Amino acid sequence: TINAPMPNLDMEIKITAEMSEDAKKIVTAKIQDLSSQLKKDSDNLENWLVLGIYRKIIGDYEGAKEVWEYASAIRPQNSVSFNNLGELYAYYLKDNVKAEENYAKAIENDPSAIYIYRNFFDFYRYVAKDPVKARAILEKGIAANPATSSDLQNLLENLK
Repeated sequence: TINAPMPNLDMEIKITAEMSEDAKKIVTAKIQDLSSQLKKDSDNLENWLVLGIYRKIIGDYEGAKEVWEYASAIRPQNSVSFNNLGELYAYYLKDNVKAEENYAKAIENDPSAIYIYRNFFDFYRYVAKDPVKARAILEKGIAANPATSSDLQNLLENLK
């Protein structure tokens, strides 16, 4: 059972972000196309992820949140929707608790995804302003990925 309501795929497309008229037409068409596809196959994770990106681009942060939370509900083991929610909560919805929860879930679901550790580090360092947790997440990423964590190692060295 899915514990999140399916987003309203007929929701009005309100563009609040600054963009050209051509860009607005393109994004509107993309959202309509993805919504149409999802009405036929609501189990398509990739389409939900992309729809959330378009909702975020147009400035519909609540719509993006709803879409990515649904994606997280239908695929609770994926990492991308949780990472996207972490960023959305951190930088757009200004909810650090939810940002931290979602980044942590993304890492739990894919401890090999270096980019998520990097995003989580940036959140701790620049948004939460918690250098102890910033250092700890880098160390966790390095420990989990000793062969592929040179980016995280560089960040840790520069943190000192």
